[in-house]
Amino acid sequence: MKKRNKGVIIIFVLIFTTAISVMAILLSVRAKQYLSLFSGVQKDMEMENIAEMGVEMGKVLLDIAQKKHMISEEPGYIKRQYEIGGTKIEVVIEDENGKINPNRIFGSEEGEVHTHLLETYKRFFSVMGYPENLPDALLDWIDKDDIPRMTGAESTFYRTSGFSYMPANGPIYNPEEMLLVAGFTKDIVFGDADKKGLINFITAFSDGKINVNTCQPEVLNALGFSVADVEKITAERARRPIEEKFLLEVNREAYLKNRDIIVFKSSYFTISGCVTDEDGAQKEIKAYVKRDDKTMETIRMDIR
Repeated sequence: MKKRNKGVIIIFVLIFTTAISVMAILLSVRAKQYLSLFSGVQKDMEMENIAEMGVEMGKVLLDIAQKKHMISEEPGYIKRQYEIGGTKIEVVIEDENGKINPNRIFGSEEGEVHTHLLETYKRFFSVMGYPENLPDALLDWIDKDDIPRMTGAESTFYRTSGFSYMPANGPIYNPEEMLLVAGFTKDIVFGDADKKGLINFITAFSDGKINVNTCQPEVLNALGFSVADVEKITAERARRPIEEKFLLEVNREAYLKNRDIIVFKSSYFTISGCVTDEDGAQKEIKAYVKRDDKTMETIRMDIR
């Protein structure tokens, strides 16, 4: 009887020991997973902090550029790259007032439309040689009603064409959202080897004014300036910022027609801080800032 009890006890001890060993292994694996996760979170936070530092560097650079009227090689675009101990930081500043903001075509009152901005917007798509349905499709995506424009697309089109979603019927949050709009492809939005993408010309963050000192030649053309006018404007602003007097001399009619949407100094910018570590992992923070002569306010920040 005693021998049988001893055998039972030995078996029980073996089972218990095995169970403890298995638990120890599982706990060890789980601990490693938690440590790896913690390490990943810590690394992610460190990269985010560095990206935020890049944004702050961009704000300083923007402030200097605006105060000293620095002229960049590419109007409305400043890019700087830095490296700290194997970690690369890229700072990009984009002048959003150098682009067209379709959100601002619609006023705050129901039915209110900013005619000159609308005309410039539509003329821009024509200048770029895009299909005529695109400008209407984007406007239908943004406006509040469900009535399609002549070549646009509202909910009925999306439903019958197999889309899994309906138009937002509200302002676009960023230019990338255009990929959701009927007819807009990656090549159209981001460009290809032969043509710039809409992302270089369209913004979702500005007051709707267009800075003739920083906008692309295609936008100047859309504002009603001829090819010869655009050449004069781009040549002059490469030397110094242009002013109203110069535009009146170049093309008085085009300037006066769009005077309400033309500015000579910008207030809306995006500043991106993109970090790449030694392993190729990336973290980007984009700040949307509004700047005047005295202050710089961050309106929002996107983390990617």
